[in-house]
Order: sequence, then structure tokens, then C-alpha cells
Amino acid sequence: MKAWHVQDKDGEYQQIVFADKRSEAISKSEALGWDEYINVRARRASFADDLEKEPSKLVEAQLEDGWWFECYGEQCFKEITFEDEHCIVDGRIYCGKCSV
Repeated sequence: MKAWHVQDKDGEYQQIVFADKRSEAISKSEALGWDEYINVRARRASFADDLEKEPSKLVEAQLEDGWWFECYGEQCFKEITFEDEHCIVDGRIYCGKCSV
């Protein structure tokens, strides 16, 4: 399925949504809770196509595309980029210090 990078107009809230069409991606996203439909942006994220059922591969693909995530370790909150040592378990990312 096609992957879409959906975000609010300020780019503060972002997510990958899987849908056939742009309008469907916006409707399925959490973005409608963030802002009005007219202020939600969706663009193709082909790097993540067909990774809907593979959360760990999706996170790795997002990191490779320049995304960053906060560590899931208890009260760690370290921002993790592709260059950082990390471990992904069931789609959750941990820094090198908190690796499971």
C-alpha cells in the first residue's frame, strides 16, 4: 500500500499513513485532531511503501529518510537519529543506553 507523510501545516505533528489516495491518508490520520482538514498536508513517502505490517522496518526506513524519534526507554527521551546507536523492538526504538 502507498505510504503518505501526513503533517499539520507547521510540521509540528507528523506521521506515516498508509492509503491509496491522498485524501484517504488525511482522513485516516491523527491530523484531523491536530488541525482542520484544509491545514493538513500529505505527500507521498514512497520509501515506506508496503511497510504497513512491518513496524521495525518502517521505523528504520524513517530514520534513513531523516526522521528522528524519542527513545522508548523509561524517562530517557533522548532524540535518536539514523547515526545514533539504536535498537528497534516491535516498532519501538531505544537508544544504545536503553537497548533491550
